[in-house]
Amino acid sequence: MEIDLISFFFGVVLTLALMLVAERVYGRFFGNKELRKLRREVKRLQGIVRKKDELIKKSLKDLETRETSQ
Repeated sequence: MEIDLISFFFGVVLTLALMLVAERVYGRFFGNKELRKLRREVKRLQGIVRKKDELIKKSLKDLETRETSQ
């Protein structure tokens, strides 16, 4: 009885884990087009924010060098 119950729970956990892995792998290739579109948009927006941060750092450095040179 104990072994059957342990085997059952192990099987359930293993099945859930395999389902999650399959969802991740196949979801990327055959997933929702809208979800892929949103992921691309997120990457694009992250790039914009990264560029903005770099420009802010650059302008702060320029201001600092101007203040120290005066």
